[in-house]
Amino acid sequence: MQHSGKVSIDVDSEVGRLRRVLIHRPGDEIVRMTQHDLAGMLFDDILAPTETQREHDVMVDIMRAAGAEVELFHELLESALASAPDQSRSELLERICECGGAPELAEELSTWPAARLAHGLIAGVYWDEFRTSRHSLAHLRDELAAGRPMALRPIPNLMFMRDPCISVYDHVLVARMATNARAREPLVVAFALRWAASGAGEALEFAEDDVTRDSTFHSLEGGDVLVLSRGVLMIGCSERTTAQTIERLAHEVLFPRHADLQSIYVVMMPHMRSVMHLDTILTQIDRGLFVGHAPMVGAVRSDDALPIACLRRGAGARLLGNATVVDVLREEFGDDVEVVPCGGDDPLFQEREQWTDGANAVCMAPGRILLYARNTHTVAALTKHGFHEIRLAAVLPAEQRAQLVAEGMAAERTVFTFSGSELSRARGGGRCLTMPLVRDRIDR
Repeated sequence: MQHSGKVSIDVDSEVGRLRRVLIHRPGDEIVRMTQHDLAGMLFDDILAPTETQREHDVMVDIMRAAGAEVELFHELLESALASAPDQSRSELLERICECGGAPELAEELSTWPAARLAHGLIAGVYWDEFRTSRHSLAHLRDELAAGRPMALRPIPNLMFMRDPCISVYDHVLVARMATNARAREPLVVAFALRWAASGAGEALEFAEDDVTRDSTFHSLEGGDVLVLSRGVLMIGCSERTTAQTIERLAHEVLFPRHADLQSIYVVMMPHMRSVMHLDTILTQIDRGLFVGHAPMVGAVRSDDALPIACLRRGAGARLLGNATVVDVLREEFGDDVEVVPCGGDDPLFQEREQWTDGANAVCMAPGRILLYARNTHTVAALTKHGFHEIRLAAVLPAEQRAQLVAEGMAAERTVFTFSGSELSRARGGGRCLTMPLVRDRIDR
């Protein structure tokens, strides 16, 4: 894929037409994960690689047919490794190997060609691929385990591109992952965005090395950040994003560097894997329209409605009394704001489809969204709000898929559905899998 040069980041909403997006196609990093790795890798089950890739490819085809330029992360990383200054590349490898518990390997890794190195940084590297460090204690300990021991573990969560770096207005925020399993992801994504020929150049912020601080001050993941407008952000204070990091981010970066930003609403979420990020319970799907887990966001009367705090420019944090997420959205965007209930009106299916990413939609344009086909009750609820379902599958010829997408994009509201039986087992939907780089601006 040829590009004219560095891209400008431009994302000031969740629903403006998607023009450029970064994705990572799952590869050997999920192949190299067994049932013994699940807890440490944050997965609930091992995935079927071929079917996972097939589902992911259909999603990418839909985005391309809708007019978005899709940037493949492994190509971006390979380009960056080939073109970055030697010093920057060495610093990356030192940090990666330190995170992986094998700092002695950085020197040999620096001699690898870009393609091989890019693959290894994502899919992991076996001890027997190295000429050096054959007698380190870590190596000897690993060899006592069955199988072929790995010096650097794979990073299978990388397909969830939304989390390690976050496009906000004209910059990219570098995240701080809450778990060791994902600690390397921001390092490789930020490096790729900075140094690749078609990356974002210097448009990175919140990127300084602060690992010596207490973990409460550096825990932030992209699934918790919703860009509602140039004046309003909503951030989940979740099991992955701490209150201290949100406040630090707001006053050190967001308010000082983004003059139009006036309010940051903070959703106080429970520390539960089922709702690990804000976008697992709420995403925007059109102007004034959201899909969400109704009991938690306040779309129905419930004791489960989550508290909301607010940070404003020049002011401290303030709890908003009995206000719900829906109350805040209507205060900011008008009384006609609605939330389509994920799973429909039945509490049983609300719970089931929230778990299978029914609230995790991604917009390709206002009212044109991607969702897993398995969330049938959510799709039925969307039809009551004027959405027409177009189901797409790998078995359809490419020309037919492109025609169906063109018809859906021409309609006022469309939900494009595709099989996500394997992808959803990894706990993430269309929004989690995509990192928008450029969206059209829309009128508030």
